[in-house]
Amino acid sequence: MCAPTFADDTTEILNGQVNLDAAISVNATGSTGEAAAATLTAVGMANAVSIDVVTPHDIQNDQTFSGVVSVSATTDVDIITGSAVTTSSSIGNSGSIIVDDGMDVVSQQSAQDGSSVTAAAQLNVSDYSMTSVTTAAASANAMETIAYGGETNLDLRQDSGASVTANAFANAPIAGLGDAAMILGASNGNSIAVEGYTGPSQIVDVDQDNRGNILATARVDAGGGAVMTQAAASANGNSARIQNEYGYAHMQGTQDNSGQVDAQAEIIVGNFDIDMMSVSADGVGNSAVVSNIGSDAFMGLTQTNTGGVNATANFLGDAGGSAAASATTFGNAATTYICSECPVTAYGDMNQLNSGAISSVVTGQINSGGVLTGTATAIGNSASYQTITPYSQE
Repeated sequence: MCAPTFADDTTEILNGQVNLDAAISVNATGSTGEAAAATLTAVGMANAVSIDVVTPHDIQNDQTFSGVVSVSATTDVDIITGSAVTTSSSIGNSGSIIVDDGMDVVSQQSAQDGSSVTAAAQLNVSDYSMTSVTTAAASANAMETIAYGGETNLDLRQDSGASVTANAFANAPIAGLGDAAMILGASNGNSIAVEGYTGPSQIVDVDQDNRGNILATARVDAGGGAVMTQAAASANGNSARIQNEYGYAHMQGTQDNSGQVDAQAEIIVGNFDIDMMSVSADGVGNSAVVSNIGSDAFMGLTQTNTGGVNATANFLGDAGGSAAASATTFGNAATTYICSECPVTAYGDMNQLNSGAISSVVTGQINSGGVLTGTATAIGNSASYQTITPYSQE
């Protein structure tokens, strides 16, 4: 016999986690002379919940964290003939929920004032690494949900007074970086990612408040660049995103950032031949994105940013190919995007207030040859709505 287990007035999963004065420390180091590949991963979390169920569920989640989460990963190599991957991830409160056929979720995540969340990833090369990926990601509060069909109602609250730092560094001052090198530093105060497949209808109510300072850095120091070298730093006070397919997508609520947000990216390289160098820094006080395929979408948020937002991108090269540097900052940014063959409507009810100082700085230098381009953009408030068909950009 089989009977349904889902009822609107029943909470099937109740999760409560409190980690006060946490001292979470993860340090991973590895070294090799010559090898085909090297992979090093370090992960640290104060509170984590993971839910994956195949029937509709009511879920309540409460997580509170104070203290320190510190994660570092370091790889030392002479020669890597294949790939070198160094990854560091640090999170105060983490939630991951996957449900089929509908869910009701009420979640509260809190990272208390004075706490810190840091992630550092470093690759040290003495000769060369053919390909490499070096990433550091840090978040005070992070929530991810995935729905497959059904109706989804999400009430997601995130509050953070923690300082959050992510540093990614490729250090090869007398070495080369081979064919490809990617260095990424990503730092978030509060982060929400909502995904939907096979036609779910999703109603998302967000309340995000960040007071902590957010810093992301990505840096390369190399004697010779890779054929493709990318250093990217991304820092967000609050970010919320819906990515949905063939069902109604709806985001409402508030985002409030008063913390300082800084993104810093830099490439320093010797001769870089015909190589292509890309250095980018992006900083946002409050960010919201609704992306939908085949159905209507609604964006209705109040975004308030009072914190300073800075982005700095710097390139310094000797002689060689081409380099592009960009720095982009927003106090508040909201985007609604729909792609559909049938007629659809993008609805909006936005309120944006920025009183923070917003700045972008790009610097670049090549001693000889090649092409150098730079773009710096700073915007207080930005809201955009777009609907397109798969066959046109109109």
